Amino acid sequence: MPSSCGSMHALVVLTSSSKRPGNQRHSSNTFLYTRPMDALPTPMSESQFWELVTQIDHPLLLSGQDTESLRPLQIALSGLPPDEIMAFALRLADRLGVLLNASRARQGPFGDDALLYAACHSIARGQAWFEASRHWPGIFDQQGADSEMAWCEALLYVGRKAWSRATGLTEDDFPVWTLEEGLNPFVTKLPTAQRLAEDHSRAAATWLSPFTVYAHFEQHPGLERTVEPDAHVPVTLAEVMADYFWCLLDLGDYLGFIDEDGNSFQILYDASKNLYWAEVPNEAERISYGQEFSREAILALLHQLPKRFSPTMFESPQALAWDE
Repeated sequence: MPSSCGSMHALVVLTSSSKRPGNQRHSSNTFLYTRPMDALPTPMSESQFWELVTQIDHPLLLSGQDTESLRPLQIALSGLPPDEIMAFALRLADRLGVLLNASRARQGPFGDDALLYAACHSIARGQAWFEASRHWPGIFDQQGADSEMAWCEALLYVGRKAWSRATGLTEDDFPVWTLEEGLNPFVTKLPTAQRLAEDHSRAAATWLSPFTVYAHFEQHPGLERTVEPDAHVPVTLAEVMADYFWCLLDLGDYLGFIDEDGNSFQILYDASKNLYWAEVPNEAERISYGQEFSREAILALLHQLPKRFSPTMFESPQALAWDE
């Protein structure tokens, strides 16, 4: 794990074309790289970025072996064209910028270095963990007694290492540099024209009345809680979107709703796939009917929940017996 130091590492974009030639010799296992350094690609799409992040080995990450946990990701990146590796690094910089900007309102003991490493860890844990950190920046301060176990400094360097491996050039030639300059250059030097606008537009919600909610969250100590079905806690869509949904961080967490007829609809999140599993249990048949959803798709479904839950909610439902 990294030791705390006085300088701050931040991803910024340099566009100087005077330092690097446009054409490079290459071997059979590297790409011919000809892009001028003043013409960077656009950031990678979020869907592709988060799909690549699922390559990270979570058991190793959670044991504090951040460098080792990133090896599958580095191998996956090394097989991409150089422009796509740069696009990954640009999207990483963009997502780190979002977290660091959000965390300005937080109050806690971390210095700049530790704040950045904690943001890297939140991204390494997957999209749901990133979104929860963005929603509640204070969870940076609730990592437990050993905060360094929740750092992932090595994520800052995985792009340039993969790019060097793919091109045969040195890491110093990587045009998306890692500099020791502090937060301000990180926030101000990224090319804002290359940031992709996030589309939060969805169809108007169809909830006419609250559902009864039940839930169990165990992945983060700051979000741990259980709401039992027999507590009969009513919940509105606004409350779900302000709180409950963001607590789904990995398997072991679940969120469910009960309609007025006693039918249940429940959601789980699998960080290893970056997909949500939604299902309607059928107690009489001891079968659950459901399917997997992307984050945007499950949010769209949540906004359009019917008054009564049934397998017809799903386009392609799968039947899973309870003893499987």
